[in-house]
Amino acid sequence: MMAAGIDAVKDDPPLAGIKVLDLSQGIAGPYAAAILGMQGAQVTKVEPPEGDWSRLMGGGRQGLTALSIVCNPGKQSICVDARKPGGTELLVRLARDADVLIESFRPGVVERLGLDYATLAAQLPRLLYVSVTGFGDSGPYRDLPGADSVVQALSGMMVMNRDAAGEPRRIGMLAVDVATGLYAAQGVTAGLLKQARTGRGGFLPITLLHSAAAFQGIPMLDAAMHAGAGRKMPVTVPSGTFRTRDGLINLTALRDKMFHGLARALGQPEWVDDPRYRTNADRLANADEINAAIQARLLQDGSDAWVARFREQDVLCAPVLDYAGFMADPQARAQNVFAEIEQGPYGKLPVARLPGAPRAALPPAPVLGEHTEQVLASAGVPADRVAELRAAGVVYTHADISARQGKG
Repeated sequence: MMAAGIDAVKDDPPLAGIKVLDLSQGIAGPYAAAILGMQGAQVTKVEPPEGDWSRLMGGGRQGLTALSIVCNPGKQSICVDARKPGGTELLVRLARDADVLIESFRPGVVERLGLDYATLAAQLPRLLYVSVTGFGDSGPYRDLPGADSVVQALSGMMVMNRDAAGEPRRIGMLAVDVATGLYAAQGVTAGLLKQARTGRGGFLPITLLHSAAAFQGIPMLDAAMHAGAGRKMPVTVPSGTFRTRDGLINLTALRDKMFHGLARALGQPEWVDDPRYRTNADRLANADEINAAIQARLLQDGSDAWVARFREQDVLCAPVLDYAGFMADPQARAQNVFAEIEQGPYGKLPVARLPGAPRAALPPAPVLGEHTEQVLASAGVPADRVAELRAAGVVYTHADISARQGKG
């Protein structure tokens, strides 16, 4: 029965039948929409003629960068110039058929376009409207551009990630953007439950600033609880990264029993009864000494050998891997953490699956305007009207974009 249930989940994604109109650009909004898509929702991505700016970040071919691929798998791409007469009306038409709309314009832009929540809700009370901004629609930073790097600096994240010399460091990935996308997707699923229960949608404001705060809730509270305490002590000893003969491993002893196993694995059973190391409080008082002793011992053998010994003693440990090493790790393979997608023009690319989502094959991300005609036909726009819109530069197919770029 369990196997049948698992198969049923695979065959019937939880958001099957839900339609999402994604007007957002960059990472946070598109990633939220991508999560919904990987849960079975049908996502239509609307882009301006120049394309989502994520298509230009980090290098790539045909507007397919790492950012745009991860944030847009399986979406239908339609290219609309909302600044042209008829563009906004077309987007409203698409919104009529959507359960969820996601936008990430700066405050004031959607009002000028006539795509703000108040305007659409008056016509479409069932619509769940998600607005992703840097700082929200009020306050002194309302009109400032918001980005991951700015919010990492502002929210204390760079200080939290400071190096051994105390120098603040930006986390080397778009942590705030991705966290914002996760919070937005969770908010949408909650909103869809309300929509199913009441028949009404609502307005869901999500900001990078608020998401950065929620994401750092534990270290922020810890800092407040220990304000003025000076140097922050580790929670447990040992806990950290150590060098081996051929690499790096990370070790943690959460309890006394785990430290005893670590001592045995290191060939130092006498540490178990050493009064300097008997409890975690004792080890905290002698942290520098014990960490130096562990480091000296680990240099005598390679990472694989040490990891095997520690795991035999049920010690928390892992080799420090790069991304290629992680993708090749036997546990990652056994759990199908990564899927291979056929992504033109690159061929097969590894993309991490959404945790808990059905393990179906991941579809590729679209090129700009790839599905313009298909989406408009599904929305009931006659073919002759589509031709008029293309001629007027209101909508573009991928062929139109290619021809336009060729002329440029």
